[in-house]
Amino acid sequence: MKCKLTSAYVVIAIVSSIMLLSAADKAPNFALIDNTGQYVMKSKLKGNMIISFWASYCVPCKKEMPELIKFEQKYGKDKNLKLILINVDDNSGKSSQTKADETLKSIGISHTYLMDPYQVTLKNYNPKISVPATYLINSQGFIVFAEMGAKEDTIEKLEKAINELK
Repeated sequence: MKCKLTSAYVVIAIVSSIMLLSAADKAPNFALIDNTGQYVMKSKLKGNMIISFWASYCVPCKKEMPELIKFEQKYGKDKNLKLILINVDDNSGKSSQTKADETLKSIGISHTYLMDPYQVTLKNYNPKISVPATYLINSQGFIVFAEMGAKEDTIEKLEKAINELK
């Protein structure tokens, strides 16, 4: 099973790395596996979305994720908003999924997430490969908010951008 998943990650990583942006502010596509083993393609997702790249070692990520979940609960229906959590832990030591599961459990979060253990999708969004990295994508697929790294006012600025969505 582990060999099959690793092979799938490699294929997905290669496919993701050759996808090109159609415009400077268009959100890159991705195809990743979620923590239940299902393939998820950004091109198949509809509506507005918060995309949050995070890692188990990232303390600011652990602080930010509960706030992002609150946004999904608060604005999900009115703004057609979904939260897409993307874990970028690699498979050194424990598997990336084990690290992610343990981290979410430790902060009391039960939410599906995608796995990007080779960080190909993260690199397409954020070549500096810093986490947390948070993006708000509108229903037309354009990035309307982006924040890389831990900043004091990320949540406040993100909520303002959410309120401006149509």
